[in-house]
Amino acid sequence: MSDDAGALRTEFNRLEAALNAPVPASERTALSAAIVALFKRTDTQINELTEFKARIRELVDAFKALPPDRVAPSVRHDHLGASSHIERGWSALASGDWSAAQDQLHQALALDSTSTTAQALLGWALMYENRHDEALQICLQVLVREPEHGLARVAVGAICLRKGIVGEAIEHLSRAAARAGDARATLYANFWLGVAYLERDMQTDAVEFLRRAVTQGPNLGEGWSELGRALWLRGQQNEAREAWTIGAAIRHSPHAQRCAALLETVNAGGAPPRSPFG
Repeated sequence: MSDDAGALRTEFNRLEAALNAPVPASERTALSAAIVALFKRTDTQINELTEFKARIRELVDAFKALPPDRVAPSVRHDHLGASSHIERGWSALASGDWSAAQDQLHQALALDSTSTTAQALLGWALMYENRHDEALQICLQVLVREPEHGLARVAVGAICLRKGIVGEAIEHLSRAAARAGDARATLYANFWLGVAYLERDMQTDAVEFLRRAVTQGPNLGEGWSELGRALWLRGQQNEAREAWTIGAAIRHSPHAQRCAALLETVNAGGAPPRSPFG
């Protein structure tokens, strides 16, 4: 290319300075010729750059014509196949089969390593086996990628609660409960918030959040179990029995037996444990 922008700019500045000073008549012809020459040089540069721009488009077309990357199939993700394993993982979690849940979620991640939902639920399964540090590491990795991932946020809150870090647990769970769009995350956020407030002997708040949980998820057996405990500790013994009766009647819930056991305990003159899931 004949000129670069810097050289053209330098000539422009020289001519501009000459025009800002008195111009003798004897120099005006030369100054006019220099201005015309600068215009022509600039016009030539524009034409050359336009042609050059067209050549770049040829590079773009050539790149698009490259054959497919043969390595690509190894990094493709089977989202549909993974989703079926995620749902089976959910079912295993709901039935209390933590080992089966882990198997399904590992299979989901083998098909789609990018699935943050599978990672978060794997954290849940590990948490229920009291493998808190492993579970926390997985869920925190999810939150690094997606800070508002509801299921991962709930899991971190629940893990903190189980580790006795109640204040931090409430912060995480409140944040998850406040976000709309993920019904499962909201349900479990309310449930664990209820348990957290029970841990703090704040039965009124606990009852409020646990009622929200069982209203949203009537088949949440652990919700009825903890709601009954919160009501009992608040002095509402008849309402507690009603909650446990509902929970005990939920078919296929691993927590139905716990509700029945709590009913049996209080009917025999005993009292439910004061600590969560004690």
